Amino acid sequence: MKKRQAGYVAVTMLLAVSVSGCCSLFRESNQLVKVDSKPQGAVVKVGEAQGRTPFEITMSKGKEYVISATLAGETKSQTLNRRIDGLYWVNILVWPGLIVDAITGKMFVYDPIIYTFDFNQK
Repeated sequence: MKKRQAGYVAVTMLLAVSVSGCCSLFRESNQLVKVDSKPQGAVVKVGEAQGRTPFEITMSKGKEYVISATLAGETKSQTLNRRIDGLYWVNILVWPGLIVDAITGKMFVYDPIIYTFDFNQK
């Protein structure tokens, strides 16, 4: 009887792991991104969020964002750079994880996480 219960537990755990991606299991859904400017005090907009530098925001990893910063009438913008998280490739061993992490966007990380806009340069 105990062997049967242990078997059920093992099958349940294997099933749970096989339908989840490594990034989905071991990484957060969101990531902290920092925005600064030289000089500080620029108005920053990232998606729907807005603030002044120095500015920090926790963002969903699955989306593409553009950061815009405005100071003294001058606006600069930059696309948030994403790269594939190295942990994503472990999903090759449990292939459904490739699909799960790709659909959820958890296969990506923002890199770099600190963006600086220099308004001193002309």
